[in-house]
Amino acid sequence: MTARAMKHVRSFLGERLRALRKQRGLSQERLGHKSALSGKFIGEVERGEKSISIDSLYRVSVALEVPLSTLTDVRGDGDKPGTDRETEKIFALVTARRRPEEIRKAYDVLRALFGKAS
Repeated sequence: MTARAMKHVRSFLGERLRALRKQRGLSQERLGHKSALSGKFIGEVERGEKSISIDSLYRVSVALEVPLSTLTDVRGDGDKPGTDRETEKIFALVTARRRPEEIRKAYDVLRALFGKAS
């Protein structure tokens, strides 16, 4: 992988991490504490300045309560559903700390709007 591609991956990962952290109302310091990392390091990762190990990334995903793939899927090719910013906002809204009945209601509303899931 080229240096340019690596920079893109770090940047994308940092943006995704920042968006999820903010949607959960966490500061960099608080997320760092929850994931046994420093808040300073979280900030550096968010700005694309530092790379993060898979072990640390997993701890962050657990702290954010999202699947690891939510942080690592950097395809961003735009051809696949679910890669635009609006879809990410909807996903983050639904996956925030929600009670099962709230998730079910959201699913029912979306199903009513868009029809049966394929």
